Amino acid sequence: MKIDTGNARKPFLIRAESLNCDEFGALFSRLFGNLYSGFARPEKPIVIAGVYGRYEGVSFRSLSFQGDLRTELPEQDDEITFVFPTAGKVVFEQSGETVGRPRLGLAIEKASVRSVGFIDGHAQYGLSVRRSIFARRLAVLLERPVLHKVRFQPVVDLSVEACQGIKAVVGMATGGEFDALLLGSSLMPARLQEMLVDAVLEGWPHNYSEALKRPAPLIAPRHVKLAMEYLQEHPGMPVSGSELAALTNVSLRALQEGFRRFVGTSIAAYQRQVRLQRAYEVLQQEVSPSVSEVSLGLGFTNVGRFCQYFQSAFGVSPADLRKGLAAR
Repeated sequence: MKIDTGNARKPFLIRAESLNCDEFGALFSRLFGNLYSGFARPEKPIVIAGVYGRYEGVSFRSLSFQGDLRTELPEQDDEITFVFPTAGKVVFEQSGETVGRPRLGLAIEKASVRSVGFIDGHAQYGLSVRRSIFARRLAVLLERPVLHKVRFQPVVDLSVEACQGIKAVVGMATGGEFDALLLGSSLMPARLQEMLVDAVLEGWPHNYSEALKRPAPLIAPRHVKLAMEYLQEHPGMPVSGSELAALTNVSLRALQEGFRRFVGTSIAAYQRQVRLQRAYEVLQQEVSPSVSEVSLGLGFTNVGRFCQYFQSAFGVSPADLRKGLAAR
């Protein structure tokens, strides 16, 4: 077995040629925390081989199992796990069973999983990503915050070229040829994280796929740009559509039509997006005001409604983000 560290940085990669379940679990706990303590040990010997890595809310793996293993899953952050089976089958126990086999890939909401089984000599490539990371990356790619949870198609045909592309990126991340570059750089783990996230957003169908495929937005006219800049510079200032129209010297109808055509949303929805993004930036700081203070300071008069919007947009509650739970 081997732990790859790379300079003096925190270890984030396990390579195991042949470990029994207890050995792999001990090594996993040493690097990533004792998530599986108290769970029942497998009744029969299990041998695990492959690579598992985790960095800032994204994990990736290429693993094979000799023997059948069923295990409960610990309480997780709001993560989606993507599985590319290459042998045997993997069984997720949710409200019912979801089975993945070669040529059949799965996107699983971890929060809904009770247990998972690796059956018939199962082997897989896979990765897991915290939902808030998808939300933040989509906000960058779409040039606007996202206000609905990212939802991925639960089952895909892995023969599709785009899915093979995601698998190839995971294969690169877990292959030994990449080690020298990955582990010798303080920047490459973050670059790898972004590469994996982008590969999934582009290749695995989800509720924002069509928005990502649309042509680059049309260049907005001056009055729309002025209104957008004003909202970005004054996120907590109450301002109506009529007041914005007066500030930009156009009619309210012209401004509304400009937002619909060039921004793809209403004035009010865009203002809410800006405020939520600003709230995220404030709450993730090491020292931040209370959730109520942030909510009221950004123009949300109903704190409960603000929390609902925030949870829907980023997959994490404002309170948990403020406590640092989303940065684990």
